Amino acid sequence: MKKFNPRAMYTIAKKEFLDNIRNKWVILLTFLFVLIIVLFSYATGSGETFGDMETTVFGLLGISSILIPLIAIILGFSTISGEAESGALYVVLSYPVRRVEVLLGKLLGLGSVIIVSVFIGFGLGGVVIALTVGPESWVGYIAFIFLSIFLGFIYLSLSICISAFCKRRITSIGGGLLVFFWSMIYETIVTAIYFVTGGSIEDLMASIIPDWFYNSVVFSPSDLFQTTVYRAFGGSTIEAMGFSVTIPEFLSPINLIIFLIIWFLVPLVLAYIFFKKRDI
Repeated sequence: MKKFNPRAMYTIAKKEFLDNIRNKWVILLTFLFVLIIVLFSYATGSGETFGDMETTVFGLLGISSILIPLIAIILGFSTISGEAESGALYVVLSYPVRRVEVLLGKLLGLGSVIIVSVFIGFGLGGVVIALTVGPESWVGYIAFIFLSIFLGFIYLSLSICISAFCKRRITSIGGGLLVFFWSMIYETIVTAIYFVTGGSIEDLMASIIPDWFYNSVVFSPSDLFQTTVYRAFGGSTIEAMGFSVTIPEFLSPINLIIFLIIWFLVPLVLAYIFFKKRDI
C-alpha cells in the first residue's frame, strides 16, 4: 500500500485554490460581505457612527448563514462529479496519487478560498467598525469569523459528499440546492411541528416551549452556527421578532462545537467511501 503523500495533497489543494479564487461569484459574495457588514453596522448605530460589534454580528447571523453555505456549495458541488464527467478526474487518478489525497486536497484547496473570502469580507468590515467605535467585543467577533469559516467547511464537506455520490454534474447541482434550502426552511418545519403537536402562539410568545423545540437545532448546521455565535458573545437568551428564548443548558458551548464537528466529519467520511467505490 502506498504511503500517504502530503506533497500530492498540497499540489491538488494549490490547483483547486488557484482555479477557484478568481471565481466571479466568490469575488462578488466577498464584496457583499464587506458592504453588508458596514452598512448594517451603520444602520444600527446612531446615524452618525457605526453600531457595536455584538449588535452588528447578531443582525448579520441570518445573512451570513445564507451567503457562506452558498459559497461552499458553489465551490464544491461539481468538484468530483463534474471532473469525472469531463474526464479530468481520470487524468488526475492516472498519476501515483491516492483518492484520499485527492479528496483532502480538494477540501483544503476549496476551504482556503472560503478562508480568504471570509477573512477579507468580515475582517475588513470589522476593522472599519473597530476604528470608529473601538475594539469592544473583539473576542466574540473573532470567534464569529472562525465559526463562519467552519460553517463554510461544513457545507463544503456536505457539497463534496453529494458530488462524490452523484454520477453527473447536474444531479450534484440538485443535491446542493436541496442541502441549501434545507437550511432555509428548517426553522419553518420545526415551527410547524410545534403547532401540530399542540403548541400555541401564546406559549411561543411567552417563551413557554418544550426543550425539543430548541434542541432540534442540532439537525441544522446553520442554526447550530447561529446558536454557537450567541454563546461566543456570552449570551444565554435569543431575542428576535418579539420572541425571547433561553438557550437550553444542553446546548452548552462544548456540545455545540461537538455537534458542528460531527456535521463536518460525517459527510467527509461518507464522501471518501463514495469516492473510493466510484468507478472512474
